[in-house]
Amino acid sequence: MKLEEVFEQTHKLPTIPKVVQELIDSFSNEDIDIDTIAKKIALDQVITAKVLRLANSAHFGASRQIGSVQEAVVVLGFNTVRTLVVASGITGAFVATPGFDRKKFWKNSLQVATIAKWLSKPAKINGEVSFTAGMIHNIGEMLIHIVTPEIAAKIDQFVANGAADRVALEDNNIGFDYVMVGEELARRWNFPVAIQQAIKYQNSPAEQDPSDKLTSVLNLAKLITHLQADSATQDAIAAALPEQIILTAGLTPEGLNDKLVELSELSSGLDELIA
Repeated sequence: MKLEEVFEQTHKLPTIPKVVQELIDSFSNEDIDIDTIAKKIALDQVITAKVLRLANSAHFGASRQIGSVQEAVVVLGFNTVRTLVVASGITGAFVATPGFDRKKFWKNSLQVATIAKWLSKPAKINGEVSFTAGMIHNIGEMLIHIVTPEIAAKIDQFVANGAADRVALEDNNIGFDYVMVGEELARRWNFPVAIQQAIKYQNSPAEQDPSDKLTSVLNLAKLITHLQADSATQDAIAAALPEQIILTAGLTPEGLNDKLVELSELSSGLDELIA
């Protein structure tokens, strides 16, 4: 099977709402009309309902009940609302797929996204872009399940048993892998080039030339999430993170080690999206 064939099955492919696409485009535009964007968000009833439910959750600690998107922007700030809308739009774009644990998938994605955003501050890069890269880093895996469910299910079993690497299994059995699919979907969704490249090199940031902080941050976020899933201690996590990737991300091993104590308290506040 060729990669192009995946995207020829247009009836199976996810689409994101137009307003989500506009918000993604606005990542690189500092001169945006926030009021106009808020009004466009409000026109999408499904996303508005999700955003207001999240905005009024305990995590965001709003000082009063938020009743509209415009209020959410005032109380929480545009950047937070933009993150809520993008996350809602991305998770809502994919329907349930038989044999695929959607909840587990998005839980992992949100964790990677949350850690990527957390790392973005000391790395001095855009936190929303980092979060979005984390949200969609393995989106190709879900697409593979949509177009080749039987093969994907068998690959899942092998990966769960520790028999082989997912990328190698997908390349050998399908002809392409989730990284390639994810990069292409990000391109078709007009995500920023930096996110496309971070997806492409997420497992091999050292191969990217020139190197990029976002890619290294995404790689570290993935590694930390995996280690957390294995109940690794703070010391074990610190010892397992590659020094060169840490440095490329603009961090220091000592600084990151000191910061790891915050991991247990991290939360995106978006768990309701995958309930």
